[in-house]
Amino acid sequence: MKYLVFLSVLILFAACSDSPDSPPGTLPIVQNCRIMETECKGDTVIVAWDAVTVEVDGYRVWFSDTDPGDWSIISQVEGTITQHIATSTGYYCVDAIKGIDSSEDQSNKANDRAEMYLIDDTLTVGATNGLQFQASHTALGDATDPSFAQDLYIAKSGDTILFYSGNSDPAIYPGGTGAMIALSSNYLAPGPGDAAWKNSSAAQNASGFFVQLRNGDFAHFWVDTVAADFVVLNSSQYQDITGLRLFNPFIF
Repeated sequence: MKYLVFLSVLILFAACSDSPDSPPGTLPIVQNCRIMETECKGDTVIVAWDAVTVEVDGYRVWFSDTDPGDWSIISQVEGTITQHIATSTGYYCVDAIKGIDSSEDQSNKANDRAEMYLIDDTLTVGATNGLQFQASHTALGDATDPSFAQDLYIAKSGDTILFYSGNSDPAIYPGGTGAMIALSSNYLAPGPGDAAWKNSSAAQNASGFFVQLRNGDFAHFWVDTVAADFVVLNSSQYQDITGLRLFNPFIF
């Protein structure tokens, strides 16, 4: 999964770092740690791995929302699958345990990170006013152009610039989708049907917004500046694990 990271570097203090603080064990390294994407949904991430070829008591599953980061054990199980109720995307790895012994190193790291883009673009009322989210990029265009399938567009209501669902006014803005918008304060988008989802929302300086797309995916974007007739955006994310509503923590 491709992603752009612009995070402050943190120091790993637990296992699953490049230089673990504790001595390595003697058990085999766990292979093929992976995200079971078709089984993830909402805030629930399903992580699986291959069993080692020796007898063990079980497996420890580690999580960090960044890499490098602060790793912690989120579960200890006898089998080879676990679920994590998460508040953001992140990284997962696994080691085997038997008594006080453990794997000689952690498994590969799997992640559920959203695609992240620095866009530094401007939406302008009456001109380039449409916004479209795709896994490969975020596009801006003219929402009055029927060939541009905007998920959102901006227009003024009195003196206020609002984001509108792309199909709110098909007579003027044809081709749009029925995306929904919600103001964000964390990294977990509201569930489908939640009252937080609206057909429109006022643009706000230094604010993030979630987008519920018609194809079942979720996106996020950040507004830097709102002026009289334009809105400056500086980043976007697209969660391409369908149904997963988690996004990447980041620091500007």
